[in-house]
Amino acid sequence: MNSLFRIAVLSCLACSVGCSGDDSGPPTVSVSGMITLDGTPVPEGEIIFRSADGGGGRADAAQIKDGKFSMESTLGNKKVEIRALRPVAGASTTTLETGEVGGEVEQYIPEQYNDKSTLNAEVSESGEKDFKFELTSQ
Repeated sequence: MNSLFRIAVLSCLACSVGCSGDDSGPPTVSVSGMITLDGTPVPEGEIIFRSADGGGGRADAAQIKDGKFSMESTLGNKKVEIRALRPVAGASTTTLETGEVGGEVEQYIPEQYNDKSTLNAEVSESGEKDFKFELTSQ
């Protein structure tokens, strides 16, 4: 459950940093794309574009649905992080307050695509705006 909490906190942080309503910030462009794992579209997850220079700044995030994503991103070279959770086979719990059955989840996208990402994307006004990330579980 710790990894679910960690993912939830990181997701909230990424969205709060990347979803500012201030129009005086850096220019953005619409980007979209497709994400597959071993040739199959990732059913649900999250993609984050962070500044590749490690200088902080704004992170832009979007939900992945049926392998597709779409968002506004600031310009520049980006480190790309992709995350997705799935239920752990055979693990389930029941919450005492609601009686609902829930289950443990795991991050199934390999860490070279999220915490230790090796993925990059160059976001520019005139360049590619439709990205394809073909991930492998090996």
